[in-house]
Amino acid sequence: MDITSRSVRSPRTVKDPKVEFSLAATRTLMKIQFRWPPRPLGLGTPLNLAVASPSTPSLVLRNWWLPLVAGVIASIAVLLVDQVLFAGASLGRVREIGSQPLSTRLAIMILSAVEEELIYRVFIATLVAWLVWLAVSHFNREPKQLAQWVGTLVAAYLFGLAHVANLSNVAHPVLRAVTINGIAGIVLGSIYWWRGLELAILTHMVAIATIYIVVPSFM
Repeated sequence: MDITSRSVRSPRTVKDPKVEFSLAATRTLMKIQFRWPPRPLGLGTPLNLAVASPSTPSLVLRNWWLPLVAGVIASIAVLLVDQVLFAGASLGRVREIGSQPLSTRLAIMILSAVEEELIYRVFIATLVAWLVWLAVSHFNREPKQLAQWVGTLVAAYLFGLAHVANLSNVAHPVLRAVTINGIAGIVLGSIYWWRGLELAILTHMVAIATIYIVVPSFM
């Protein structure tokens, strides 16, 4: 009998579902170019940095004046609202920090601005905006602005709550902190989304400098 004429079948390969799933997931992840904020939101750059894209660095150059104007106006608005609605409860803290050495106040200005913008705008505002965008994008053709505003307001509220402990012994400490810090949070959130993280940080620095460096010099 001639056995050479018989076809020899190779052993059948059994596919492992777990292996196939892992390979498919790996291929999918490799195709995803994830960034933060997610692509539907912000300026389309990592961390919403204006200088991270060839098309957006001009935002910083064209709006160099914005941190000065917005920072001063926001700080004055905060102090006026505090004076009118909460009997100027913030002035004691302004005097206290204003009596610190200039180097200490500059450190507060830089560290607070960078840290709080990363936490409340880059992380919280962006996360909330992304979740809102995912929730409403199926029935809203233009969910971007709605998502960004919701993220801004939620972050501003939490930003205010985080400052309650600064003056917890005054009347209505939660309402006061949420109101006056919420004003700043809305201003900073708007600048973050539409002008970039850099200008939001600079605006925050100017606001702190106005309250804790400039104002104490007149007290």
